[in-house]
Amino acid sequence: MIEPYWALLIACATIAIGDFINRRLLGWLPDDPPRPGRKLHARPIPLAGVLIVPTILAWCIADHAWLALAAIVIATATGFEDDRRKERAEPLEDGGLDWRIKAVGLAIAAGLIASTAADPIAEPWFFAAAFCLTFVLTNAVNFLDNTDGVAASLAGSSLLCLGIGAPSQSWVTAAGFAAIGFLPWNWPRARLFLGDGGAYALGLSCSFAIVHTMRDEPLLLLAVAVPLIDFAQVVAARVWLAHPPWVGDRRHLTHVLHNAGVAKMVVAPIFALLAIGLGLLAVWSR
Repeated sequence: MIEPYWALLIACATIAIGDFINRRLLGWLPDDPPRPGRKLHARPIPLAGVLIVPTILAWCIADHAWLALAAIVIATATGFEDDRRKERAEPLEDGGLDWRIKAVGLAIAAGLIASTAADPIAEPWFFAAAFCLTFVLTNAVNFLDNTDGVAASLAGSSLLCLGIGAPSQSWVTAAGFAAIGFLPWNWPRARLFLGDGGAYALGLSCSFAIVHTMRDEPLLLLAVAVPLIDFAQVVAARVWLAHPPWVGDRRHLTHVLHNAGVAKMVVAPIFALLAIGLGLLAVWSR
């Protein structure tokens, strides 16, 4: 079997080819246009996270991880369609798929991931816990796709640490390398964004690794503590202020750092180092 680190080079090649085709030939990727309020970029940026998904799926096939493959395809398709509809939204609207349709798509994907770790009939409580964690973590990774390099570097760091903790699943480690392969286009100067499709795929990859280790190695949850903490505080704030939890704002931890005077370019390395530190602490404490 080809080593997972080759996923970095394969993902880089896929991204380069897909970006060239999008810019020069077909224009098939949706753009994220500048919008008032929380959108800070000055020009439309292609949402190209789907370009790392074929690399992840190739390793899923090699590992015969069919349910994980199906979950990633469903979540990525849901996210990509959401990205396409957001591109066509009016300037003052978020647009996108109806939140209930997105919830159904992600719930199906979360159910598939949870079923790889527990039988819903024999272990209903563990299945429910795995389902809820997968649903939340997938959205949490997507929530942090709001500052250049943060979601990709954070997911990549967490996945590589989790790959150390769960070495039997090589596709998890390959997903981490694929996420790192996206960074040259996303940080320090963003030419491409992950978009919902790419972020959901990385979130599901992290979720798979976690639900397969949390029964015997609960400390490995530290590897994904950053997106979970950000998700919890953002949703709590939105509920407290009577805002819909699924509507974006600028209350994330990334925005807190940026508003405190931290340079935008430095935010991603800070989050990545924090994820690496927590992940390695969890692995060494086993």
